[in-house]
Amino acid sequence: MVVVLGVGRLSAAEEAMRSARPGDKLTFVVVTGDPAETGRLARLRIIDLIACLRRVFAPEELPRPRIVFDDTGTVPAAIGWDPVDDSTEVAIRAHDGLIVARADGRGAGHAVADRGAHEAGRQRDGANPSRPTGEG
Repeated sequence: MVVVLGVGRLSAAEEAMRSARPGDKLTFVVVTGDPAETGRLARLRIIDLIACLRRVFAPEELPRPRIVFDDTGTVPAAIGWDPVDDSTEVAIRAHDGLIVARADGRGAGHAVADRGAHEAGRQRDGANPSRPTGEG
């Protein structure tokens, strides 16, 4: 599962992690409209948070999501979401190289985590994660 979060929506990462199924590989892509200043502050905030978590949890208990800082908006553009800003929240679930669920707005990570991987053959519409693309 890939969750694209603007720096103003980083709190949604917790909800996505709680919603993820066991064995899900979770990637958070952090984006901002101001990578020079806000992006640097977000990096610092996340690095500090990880350092605190490492002092509290045993290594085997720490969650292992991948965190990617995307200053250019490459990842959101690749999944059809452009432009990005600090309030962006978009999530996708892929299976066998195909997008099987997609959602945007508040709760996108939770919505995509709830979508079953058994729907692997059908790409989903971003505005309505329960409606396959192309249905009217």
